[in-house]
Amino acid sequence: MNLSQLISQVSKSVNGTHTAYDDNKSFVVIPVSSNRYQSVLAEYVTKDDIKFIEVSSKICEESQTPDKLFHLEKKLLFSKLAIKDGFLQAVCYLDESMNPDLATLIITEVANFADEQESVITGSDIH
Repeated sequence: MNLSQLISQVSKSVNGTHTAYDDNKSFVVIPVSSNRYQSVLAEYVTKDDIKFIEVSSKICEESQTPDKLFHLEKKLLFSKLAIKDGFLQAVCYLDESMNPDLATLIITEVANFADEQESVITGSDIH
């Protein structure tokens, strides 16, 4: 299964909207809670000749990141917080051969956590 097929399957299982940019990048909008939606980007990356999928969802601009955020306990099992491309983001990594049910669980964790933190930090539904 390739990236687009995996993300399409995840999108269908969570009633999201999938857009494939190209063979290396897909985008899914996932309904989270209270009429809110979270955008999630999935793209192939290669490090040390190992190809994998990076999944990320923006929370807020880096300048809005509260200093104490990284000292709080997080409810994350599969993902982590990262500053990437000028944004605080929830990030995780997948393999294209991963079971779609597990991929769905992981990607929805990213979306829900990013949305929760976005709401706390910005008070808005921006990303």
